[in-house]
Amino acid sequence: MAVAKRPPAPVDIRDVQVIKHGRTFLVSDARGDVPAGNTAALGLYYMDTRFLSRLELSVDDSVPLLLHSSPERNYLQVVELAYPVQTTGPDGHPRRENLALERTRILGDALMERMKLSNYGANSRDVHLTIAFDADFLDIFEVRGMSRDRRGQLQQPRVERNQVVLGYRGLDGVIRTTTLRFSPQPERLTAGSASFRFTVRPAEEVEIVVEVQAQVAGERSARRGLRETREALEGEYSSWRKRCTRFRSSNVQLSRFLDRAVLDLRMLLSPADGGGEYIDAGVPWYAALFGRDSLITAYQCLAVNPDLAWQTLRQLAALQGTADDPARDEEPGKIVHEVRVGELAATGEIPHTRYFGSVDATPLWLMVLASAYSWTGDAEALRELWPNAVAALEWVDRFGDRDGDGYVEYEKRAPRGLDNQGWKDSHDAVVHPDGTTATPPIALVEVQGYVFEAKRRAAELARVMGDEDLAERLEKEAESLRERFNRDFWMEREGFYALALDGEKRQVGTITSNPGHALWTGIADRDKAVRVAHRLVSPQLLGGWGIRTLAAKQQPYDPIGYHTGTVWPHDNALIAHGLKRYGFDREAMQVIDQLSAAGAYFPLARYPELWCGFSQEDVPVPVQYPVACRPQAWASGAPLLMFRSYAGITADAPNGVLYIIRPALPSWLDSAELIGMRVGSARVDLTFTRSGHVTAVQVTRKEGDLDVLIRQ
Repeated sequence: MAVAKRPPAPVDIRDVQVIKHGRTFLVSDARGDVPAGNTAALGLYYMDTRFLSRLELSVDDSVPLLLHSSPERNYLQVVELAYPVQTTGPDGHPRRENLALERTRILGDALMERMKLSNYGANSRDVHLTIAFDADFLDIFEVRGMSRDRRGQLQQPRVERNQVVLGYRGLDGVIRTTTLRFSPQPERLTAGSASFRFTVRPAEEVEIVVEVQAQVAGERSARRGLRETREALEGEYSSWRKRCTRFRSSNVQLSRFLDRAVLDLRMLLSPADGGGEYIDAGVPWYAALFGRDSLITAYQCLAVNPDLAWQTLRQLAALQGTADDPARDEEPGKIVHEVRVGELAATGEIPHTRYFGSVDATPLWLMVLASAYSWTGDAEALRELWPNAVAALEWVDRFGDRDGDGYVEYEKRAPRGLDNQGWKDSHDAVVHPDGTTATPPIALVEVQGYVFEAKRRAAELARVMGDEDLAERLEKEAESLRERFNRDFWMEREGFYALALDGEKRQVGTITSNPGHALWTGIADRDKAVRVAHRLVSPQLLGGWGIRTLAAKQQPYDPIGYHTGTVWPHDNALIAHGLKRYGFDREAMQVIDQLSAAGAYFPLARYPELWCGFSQEDVPVPVQYPVACRPQAWASGAPLLMFRSYAGITADAPNGVLYIIRPALPSWLDSAELIGMRVGSARVDLTFTRSGHVTAVQVTRKEGDLDVLIRQ
C-alpha cells in the first residue's frame, strides 16, 4: 500500500467557480482551470472523492486574456479567453489580431466541455493546444487536510486512441476511475496530457470536445451529448421553478437574491441511495446530507417549496438511530448528523457512514415536522412519520438528558467525533469569557429552546394523532423546561442568556448570538426577551454587516474565527425571525437591513456560508471568509426566511388559514409580490406595498379554500 502524503490544506477558496449536478461538482479557477498542486480544493468531485486534481489548458504556452467567466446557471460554466498577437497591418500601423477561445461546460451525468477557437485576425494562426490532467482520488477529508497512515493503490493508466482511463483501488476495495474522452482524436495522447495542433484560418472556428466521467465500482450511466445534456438540465430547472413560489419586487438586488436562492436550492439537491432527494449542506466541504443543515434549510423554505420539508424529514427518518453505538455517537431515536460515502467512511477511518454527533438535529426534526404539517395539512405524511416522532421524543428524554438535570446535553463518545455538537461545532466554539474551554456534558442555550418548541409543537401533533395523554404530558414538560431555563441560563448582570451550562452546571457567560435562537423558539420570558433583543442589536454583536457569532471586545473574540466572531446569514435570519415573533419589529428590520446591505457585495447575488465580523466602521465592505462554502444550503435559505419575516407570514393549513401579521417592508423596498405560494392544497398570490411606515397587503389571486387574515 502507498504511504499517504498529507496534502496542503486549502487556504483560500474565495475566487473559485462552482458548477454542480447531483452528487458531482466541479471547482475551478476563473479561467476554467484546475492547476496542479493548488491549495484551493479545485477539482472534479463525485461521491466524496476528487476524480480530477488537474485540468489545465494551454495555447502556445502563452498567457490568455480573461474576458469573461461565469457559472451563473449552476450547471453551466462559460469562460471567454483571448490570445492576442501584435502584427503590422498593410498600412504599416501596429495591429492586434485576436484568437478567441470559448470554454463551455455542462455538468450532468458527466462533465462535457466544448472548446471553440475563433480566429478574428487577418492571418492564419498555427495553434498548439494542450490539456494537462491528473487524478489523485483523494477523499474530501484528505483534501481538507486530514492525514492518513496509508492509502490505496493508483492503477496503471489505460491510454487508447482518444481516451484515457485513470484508476485507483482504495483501502475499501473499491475501484474508482476517471475516463477522459477527446474529440477529435488528439495528435498526441499520454496518461497526463492531450495535445492538438491546428491551423486556424481567418474567420474560421475549430472545436474540441472533452468528456470526463467519474465512476465508482464500474457503475454505468447513459452517455449524452452536450446539447442534449443542456436541454435536459434546462428542463429540470424550469420544472423546479414552477414548483416554487415566485417573487417580484421593486428592488433589483432583492429580486436577484431571491431568484438565486431558489436556483441554488435546486443545485444542492442530490439523489438519495434509497430513492428521493436530499439537500446537500454546501460546496465544496459539505456536499452531503447533514441533519441540522437540511432541517434548518427546509424550515427557511416552507413558504417557497414545502415539499422540501417532507423530503428532508423522510430521508432523515430512514436513517434515524436504532442502536446504542458509541463509535458513531448513535442512540435509538437520534437524528443523523452527517452521512458520507467516500473511502474514509467505508474503511472506518471516519465514523461518517452514519454519524450522529449532533445534539440539535433531533429536536429540529420535530420542529420541522410540525411546521411542515402547518404549511401543508398533510395528515397522511404525518401518520407515516409519527413513529419516528415518538422515537425522537424518547431520545430527547432518555439519551438527550445525559445527567438527569432536565436539559439536553452533549458529550462526545466517538473517538473521531466532534468535540462540540451544536451548530457551532468547531473545537473553540464553546468557551468561557476567559477563553477556557467548557467541559462536557454541555447544555447549549439554543438547544433548550429547540427542545421546548419541539415538545410544544409535538403536543399539537399528538392531538391530531388522537393521543391526548401524550399531548398533555408534552405541554407540561415544555412549560417546566421554560421555567427552569429562564432561571438557570439567565445572567441578570449581563441582561442576557448564557451560551451554555457546562459539566459542572456553571454558566458559560460568553456573549454570543446563540440566545437569539431562544426568541425564534419562544422559550424566552417576555421581560427577558426585551433585554436580549436590545443586546443583540448592540454594536458589540451587530457590527454593520450582521450579528456576530461572538460579541466584540471579549477575550475569545476573533472576527475571522469560524464561530468566534464571524457573521452567518442563516443565524441572522433565524434571529430576525425570532425578533419578529416577539414583536421587536424594529430590531428585526435592523438585522435584515444589515444582511441585505452585506449581500450587495457578494458575487452572483449568493450569500456565502459566512463572512468576517469586522465592524462596518472599520472596514467599509464585508470581508469574505477565505474558505466559506458557496453555495451553502442554509445561507441560500436565509433571504427566503428574511422575506417571510418582514412579510409576517404564518400558515395554518389544517384550518385553512394564512396569517399575515404586522407586515412591514423595509425602507428600501416599495413593493413585492409572492406568486403561487402553496398553503395546503390552495395557492395564493400576494402583493405588498409600502407607503411611509405602513405596508398594505392585497390578495391578488387565490385558488382553493383558504382564508387570508391580515393583522396590522
